Amino acid sequence: MHAKGLSIPASELSRPGAEIWQQAERTRIPLAGVPLSLQPTEFIKNTFRNQPVGTTAELQFSALHNGEVIALRLEWADPDRDTDIDDNDHFPDGAALMFPFKGDAPLVTMGSKEQPVNAWHWRADREGVAHNNIAVGLGTSRVTSGAEISTRANHENARWQVVFLRQLQRQGVDTTVQFSPGQTTRIAFAVWQGSNGERAGLKAFSPGWHEFTLA
Repeated sequence: MHAKGLSIPASELSRPGAEIWQQAERTRIPLAGVPLSLQPTEFIKNTFRNQPVGTTAELQFSALHNGEVIALRLEWADPDRDTDIDDNDHFPDGAALMFPFKGDAPLVTMGSKEQPVNAWHWRADREGVAHNNIAVGLGTSRVTSGAEISTRANHENARWQVVFLRQLQRQGVDTTVQFSPGQTTRIAFAVWQGSNGERAGLKAFSPGWHEFTLA
């Protein structure tokens, strides 16, 4: 998939419902639930043994840039708009993008010590920002500073639309991936439906890496 370069202000690229997104290529990304065998505790495994994990079957992915910032847009079906935590069994909706820093990093285990990954994590209870995370395997994800990823989100007609926006290059910051025109980048995806109790490793994810190229 190609991410077109357009002479558009960042403020317009950041709007999930902007007409400019009609010009972007759109890719369907199939999702699957993370296997229960990878969950960290027996309590979670037993609780979700007879309950589906990762109830989002697919999402739509688009990307645009203006030579200075990159905008990555996700859209998926979710009948409920979950924006807070309620009684420890109801959680905020969320989505994440994951990038390997180099090579074919293991996706299911969220990277390794030799091949770390970078994740941008949005949650519906955190307006306007995404956390930048580094992971070197299951249970190792940590939030870092300096990436400055902004987000805008809409929930309408039982669908979420979320745009992640960041400068192509974050000079002097080695804890987030960098982008440049002509570059091909691998990417993976995850979605959490809070009304299903999904959080942390309980999610829908793309089992394989996908690629996009900045035009």
